[in-house]
Amino acid sequence: MVDNQAAGQHFAEEERPFVAQALDWIETAGSDYRMVLTHFLNPRERHILSLLLGDRTDISFQADGLFDRAEKARVLIFPEFMEVVASDFDMALLEISFAKKFVQLRHKDLLGAFLSAGIDRATFGDIVIDEAKGRAQVAVERRYLRFIRQEIDQIGKVSTDWQERSADQAFIKEEEGEEVFLLLPSLRLDAAIASAFNLSRTEAKTRIDSGLVAVNWSKSTTADRSIRLKDVISVRKQGRISLQSLAGHSKRDKIKAVFQIIHR
Repeated sequence: MVDNQAAGQHFAEEERPFVAQALDWIETAGSDYRMVLTHFLNPRERHILSLLLGDRTDISFQADGLFDRAEKARVLIFPEFMEVVASDFDMALLEISFAKKFVQLRHKDLLGAFLSAGIDRATFGDIVIDEAKGRAQVAVERRYLRFIRQEIDQIGKVSTDWQERSADQAFIKEEEGEEVFLLLPSLRLDAAIASAFNLSRTEAKTRIDSGLVAVNWSKSTTADRSIRLKDVISVRKQGRISLQSLAGHSKRDKIKAVFQIIHR
């Protein structure tokens, strides 16, 4: 069994509880010879899980978020001899319709409705809205179907009539952002934000100090923290970036990095 404390030293302090949980999942799958199903994990959490599994050949994992290119996905960790089918992920795709000529339904409206109903953010995945069709879809853990139908009967001016759809009816998510090659002076949070959004380091630090920056969906006010692969960094009114890969240093000792960048 991997020493949780030793493994945690390789990750940021706020990630260590997740590291310990992930190691427990891996241990359970390996020692009990059974599948372990997680809540919806973000890209950084899935990356951590893959790092912890390393070169192990006895344990595998698969992720599914119902949508193609899903940002959040449930993960199955299982002994390599087991076969996984779609139903093992125990998810449902819910859809509502709205009169697009009269009301506008936004991502934040659905997110707020779910959170206000007391539903943990980890128990539902991506929210995708097709404004042209006047429909919205959300991936959820199947056990919450009845609760959602009972408790979320209105979102703004939209009366909800939740309908379950099959996975092949999931909306196609639009490609978000573009991959951009950047040269960074360091992997500090403020340096990455400044380079990605063409800001000065002072401007980037001011946004961080003001609480306008989140790393992996948690507010971060530490400008000198190091960013890591698959970190998702959101800057209010600027957009979002995610570190995709590193490719060494330039001749002037700049760090070569590829980011996915979404401008707002």
